[in-house]
Amino acid sequence: MAWLNQERLTVYPRLLLGLFIAIYIYLVLPGILGPNLLDRYGTPVGADFSGFYSVGVLVRSQGPSAVYNLSKMQAAHEKTIGTKTENIAGWCFAYPPTFLALLLPLSFLPYLASLTVWLMATFSGYLWTIRRIAPSPQTVWLTVAFPGTLLNFIYGQNGFLTAFFLGGGLFWVDRFPFLGGSLLGLLSYKPQLAALVPVALIAGRRWKAPAGAFFSASCLILGSILILGKEVWTAYWHIIPVARKIFESGAMPIFKIGTVYNAVLLAGGNYEVARFLQAIVMVAAAAVVFGVWWRAWSLPIRASILVLGTLLFTPHAFPYDFVLLALPLAWLGWEGYTKGWLPGEQPLLLLGWLIPLLIPALGKTHLQLAPSVLMALIVIALRRGKHDNHSIGPPLPGGAGLGSLGSPAR
Repeated sequence: MAWLNQERLTVYPRLLLGLFIAIYIYLVLPGILGPNLLDRYGTPVGADFSGFYSVGVLVRSQGPSAVYNLSKMQAAHEKTIGTKTENIAGWCFAYPPTFLALLLPLSFLPYLASLTVWLMATFSGYLWTIRRIAPSPQTVWLTVAFPGTLLNFIYGQNGFLTAFFLGGGLFWVDRFPFLGGSLLGLLSYKPQLAALVPVALIAGRRWKAPAGAFFSASCLILGSILILGKEVWTAYWHIIPVARKIFESGAMPIFKIGTVYNAVLLAGGNYEVARFLQAIVMVAAAAVVFGVWWRAWSLPIRASILVLGTLLFTPHAFPYDFVLLALPLAWLGWEGYTKGWLPGEQPLLLLGWLIPLLIPALGKTHLQLAPSVLMALIVIALRRGKHDNHSIGPPLPGGAGLGSLGSPAR
């Protein structure tokens, strides 16, 4: 793929970034200048962040447990955006109270200021992480022009924060296991994307890392109890089955969810078949992650497969969650850039780079390509690991495998 040279990797992302900025301004300007916070299509500016902001407001006005009450959340959201909403199911807050505690400070600012602080702070951590993984000038342009980045800005979602916790934790897990594990433990605020982290750390026998993860997760839980009270956890457990029913009722736009479960539903399959095939994929993803971390392959391969496996493992992953794809794309791209490309790697990485846009676009045609692309990326990661002969046996005390971190500049 001679056409994918260094010059074009700089020019094309800049052109796309300019287009994305124009699209973003076009979408949000009516909401910023108008009487309410609705964008050009009637969606709140920041979309899902309006729910996050309403959570903090509701905690301060009616108490923490109120956020797990659908009618109270709807009323708080309508007050935030200044207009009525009809889709009450869309404001089911199913995150654990640990995330609720993180959101609370944002409610003390005006909405647009709070949205700006949220996006800039989390985006900075995300961009820092990707830049550390692939220390090239082109990395910044490829990251800011990544469709997943644009979608996360539009939705005002937590994809940047998730990428920072997961990517940062994996980046440090070999060199500073407790620090890396502590970052990974913070991912517990979104449990469905943290499920394979213990599998990887246990298989890798990095015992300081699980200790760090347990420490940080425990601190989040304890902090939420001290700030919000223990009753909020009871309310949270009660909302979980409600959230599950909402997902299975068809209230959520399944064409926007890039998982095996929803691919089966889009194709006309029933819920039983979808659950069965998703369960098979979950077991397979966990087995692959366990095997790669047990063999102690290089960090880029282990980390890439963990992230890809995580996106396959979860039954529900929206386009903004696929901002996580920036992590394996950076690791695998840097491996190919520094060590030479293997056949088929570049086109598959490019396809992966486009996936956040393709999920909703193809979903409307009842085709969900994301799971197939994720599986293909796992295959090329496994091939890369075998090709480079990075298997070094069980890790040694003190951080074996440091050589896999590559250039000292990282």
